[in-house]
Amino acid sequence: MWNNWYSRHKGKFKKIAVLVLCIAAALYGLCFYMSYKAADIFNQVVAERQLFPGTVTVERLTATPGGTVSFENLVWNDEDGDTLVQIPKGQFTVKLSDVLTGHIGTQTVEDVTLDNAYIHLIFNDKMELQHVKKISGHQSGDPRGFIKVTGPKGNHPFNCHVALHQSVIEAEAPGRHFTIGDVEFSSHIHTKGKTTLDLRAGHFSGTLEAKSLRIRGSLDFKPDTPQYNLSLLLSDCNPRSLGAGLDIDDAATVSADIRGPLYAPVIDGTLKMDRLDITALVFTDVVGQVHYEQGLLDVTEVTAGVFGGSMKGQGQVNLDDRSYTADMTGSRLKGGIAAHDLFLRCDVDLNLHMEENKSAGTKAIYGDFRSGPGRYHNVPFRGISGSFAQDGKTLNFRDVVISMFFGDVSTDAFSIANGKVKIGAINIDYKNGKRSRWGKGGPQTIR
Repeated sequence: MWNNWYSRHKGKFKKIAVLVLCIAAALYGLCFYMSYKAADIFNQVVAERQLFPGTVTVERLTATPGGTVSFENLVWNDEDGDTLVQIPKGQFTVKLSDVLTGHIGTQTVEDVTLDNAYIHLIFNDKMELQHVKKISGHQSGDPRGFIKVTGPKGNHPFNCHVALHQSVIEAEAPGRHFTIGDVEFSSHIHTKGKTTLDLRAGHFSGTLEAKSLRIRGSLDFKPDTPQYNLSLLLSDCNPRSLGAGLDIDDAATVSADIRGPLYAPVIDGTLKMDRLDITALVFTDVVGQVHYEQGLLDVTEVTAGVFGGSMKGQGQVNLDDRSYTADMTGSRLKGGIAAHDLFLRCDVDLNLHMEENKSAGTKAIYGDFRSGPGRYHNVPFRGISGSFAQDGKTLNFRDVVISMFFGDVSTDAFSIANGKVKIGAINIDYKNGKRSRWGKGGPQTIR
């Protein structure tokens, strides 16, 4: 029975077999053609758009009929042979219609995925991706000639999805330089519409150092000037890295929103620090509002704990001329903690000013204080007042006056260095008009 049925349908089986073989051959041929044309995609983009100076080489390049091109060990070298981009493994998806017709353009690539890549980007002062630069450390006697890529409102729009896994991004703009490690990045780049961004990264170094970085949101390219709409979380940021004279290594966390035009972002958010050590002043639980615009970082509504009391203040960091200023007022600080002497018991109010200009080489920390009634070794006093200034790691006090029941005790030589208190000569002005001085030689009557 089987033989009879097979004899009747033998012709159909042969036709089906031939059709399957033809389809397989066509698919194989298409795969071969796609693999062959994949190299042309690199060559045409490089040649027509002048994206890359030098050469781009790929160790292995394969493609599927669906338009997915896989590659291994892509290396981009400039004209001098220096490596600017290195991608061990990646893939991209292209429009089949563009490949078949040969019309390769900036919108031919629809999806890009890169693994363990190193990418160096450079922007102009309008934050447009404009140029390609040699990697850091390269020495050359002649300034490098920059090659234009495209602007956000240029004639060559991009519309594709880009994903990076465990990669390193190095980015530069005038006066700014960053290297971001352990990058996990996903973005739908649409330079004629809205670009979405989702970036998670590990160590962040350069103009600003931080332990981790998270940016989410979008860039709207539809207006004449593209607009930011992003949220930022910068963890364990090192203020010293700003280069504005902030001699501070204590970690800060910043959560903020980024708005405004592409070339002039405006950042508003909150700054938090568990600890802020400024030599003789140790602040805790620091919280403030931050506002960044055109190189100026304003920190307002700052609150903190210090010496058992509280502080309020504001400040400004100028990233362009590497300077900062800060003004704070303290309330009900514990005098014994501040003076490192537990026998001193009183509440102190103070005014504090800090400033430094790295470009000019100037620095100043000074202020004044006044206490309420208190006791020292069970000796009561009515109040303490004076001024102070920091010199290196030493906090010097001047015009210190202690109001007692019998008169005023004053000194102009009182300092705290390495946690130790040093007191110079002490003057006593009695209520009856007499005055005496206590020094190394003991008491001396002045009048």
